[in-house]
Amino acid sequence: MFAILRQAGGRRYEVDFEDDPVLLDVAMSATTIQITMTATEDRDPEKNRFVTVTVPREALIAALAAAGSTAKSGNRKGPTRVG
Repeated sequence: MFAILRQAGGRRYEVDFEDDPVLLDVAMSATTIQITMTATEDRDPEKNRFVTVTVPREALIAALAAAGSTAKSGNRKGPTRVG
């Protein structure tokens, strides 16, 4: 499992969790959903691997619905970009 984030200036950050177990934390408000993945095997706080993403709630719901309808039809071959 991995995450790739890119800043507005083009700087790219990668977090590679490899096959390590991760803790998934999801927090929701009326307008946004915040998702944080943290590697549970990291003991050193200085090297702790984590990624946090905040997305508009309606956009995530629409993307999950579109991905779910693709999966139901049996045409899904792997990860796809939605929206």
